[in-house]
Amino acid sequence: MAEISTTVEIQIDVPTDYVFQWVIEPSNMIYWVNGVRSAAWIRRQEADIPRPQDTWDMLYEFGGKENEIVMEVDTCDPRDGAFEFHTIEGNYPIRGEYLCQPSGNGTLFRMTRTAFSDSTFTSLMFTLTSFISKPMMRKQNLAELVKMKSVIELQIPAMRGRSSARIT
Repeated sequence: MAEISTTVEIQIDVPTDYVFQWVIEPSNMIYWVNGVRSAAWIRRQEADIPRPQDTWDMLYEFGGKENEIVMEVDTCDPRDGAFEFHTIEGNYPIRGEYLCQPSGNGTLFRMTRTAFSDSTFTSLMFTLTSFISKPMMRKQNLAELVKMKSVIELQIPAMRGRSSARIT
């Protein structure tokens, strides 16, 4: 099976705990992940932190078609800022890894996405086009992080203005 993997990172001027909590919530994907139309937990063992084998459903538009994809949590460790997941149902098998690390007064957010081929044909296409598709994937992933940074950084001042909001 062929794969294409990219890693991108961005500095976000928001506390690490907040960034981590925000990115592990699937419903926030509609604000920053290209093509995601909806995402929500299907199975979550506990209310606070997702656990391995927790799953979420996602409607994802790609190539003019809407696809339903189910993702499963592999790792969620707020102490290390690590969140890992993979596709268990649907087209476009992927593996994602997010890492939130304190950096200055904010967070260094690193994202690795690996797309796997799902057939002999896509394996051949990955192999033949990786010199074009890998830079395109990297560019798209970086654009998503810029979008995420913008959304998160805009939310923080609004939250600070609320008397009931608490940011740790």
